[in-house]
Amino acid sequence: MSQILPTQFMPARTLFYWSKMYSSQARAGDSYAVLKKCVTINILDFKCIPLNKLHSCYHLTEDETGYQLTDILEIHFLELPKLFDEAVEKDESEPVTQWMEFIDGRSKGVMEMLATKNEEIKKALSILEIVSQDEKARMIYEAREAEIRDQITRIESAREEGMEEGEVNALARTAIKLLTKKFGLLPEEIKTGISKLNPPTLDIMIDGILDYESLEDIKKHI
Repeated sequence: MSQILPTQFMPARTLFYWSKMYSSQARAGDSYAVLKKCVTINILDFKCIPLNKLHSCYHLTEDETGYQLTDILEIHFLELPKLFDEAVEKDESEPVTQWMEFIDGRSKGVMEMLATKNEEIKKALSILEIVSQDEKARMIYEAREAEIRDQITRIESAREEGMEEGEVNALARTAIKLLTKKFGLLPEEIKTGISKLNPPTLDIMIDGILDYESLEDIKKHI
């Protein structure tokens, strides 16, 4: 029996997991409206796709015309070994190339250099440095982030049920609570400013809480 190589089964396995991810969104009795677009990103340490491209992206299209049947399926392949293949062109200014180099992480110097070029990579490096510390520091960080995500999940549930006028105030209080957990005691002027925000602005603020690095990120909404 011939050996099955990664390059042979990887696309099929990707489609299998995508189909499970997509179909598991709906429960018995649900309409198709509950189904959301699913994107899979395969980060590989081996060459899989026979194309001279670092990053390849696939959709469901008609063979002859290339007409896209639907956008519900999107599959990406990022092949790290191709970073060092001279036959493969790469643009160092492209964010996807920068992320691949960061993930490959050949040295701390390379990662720090990439952080100076890409603000999102800078945030990722900051988090990586935190979780690379001793176990106690990592557990504290993870517990804090989990609590923030739990709070945001509860907020999203409230949005789906519909927000009454009294709940707007609750949303502001929750935003203040989340920010206090992340940054400590907030200045009174910031809490007052948050309490005066309208629901759409509070939504934007809460959605960005995990990415905020300082109180200056909060002030831009007030």
